[in-house]
Amino acid sequence: MMTAEEKENLRIALLRVLEVRASERFGLRASALPTFLIRHGFRGTADADLQAELQYLADKGLAAIVGKTLSPENQSWRITAAGRDFLATEA
Repeated sequence: MMTAEEKENLRIALLRVLEVRASERFGLRASALPTFLIRHGFRGTADADLQAELQYLADKGLAAIVGKTLSPENQSWRITAAGRDFLATEA
């Protein structure tokens, strides 16, 4: 179970990864996120925790699922303009 501070740090790390690694058009597959999160100090984060925090970011309008015609079950994510603004002003 993550503390509130750990959740906040994970959310910021997810936004930073999406900002750098996810293209606006194709996004970044959720399955690739753990690899890039290692650089931010998150190793072995549970898939359920990642999905919960991605959904939280989506609910806040900071991240979004990239619509895919082929294999939509393989979700890809991107940062939104609101997410970029958050990183520029808050994090």
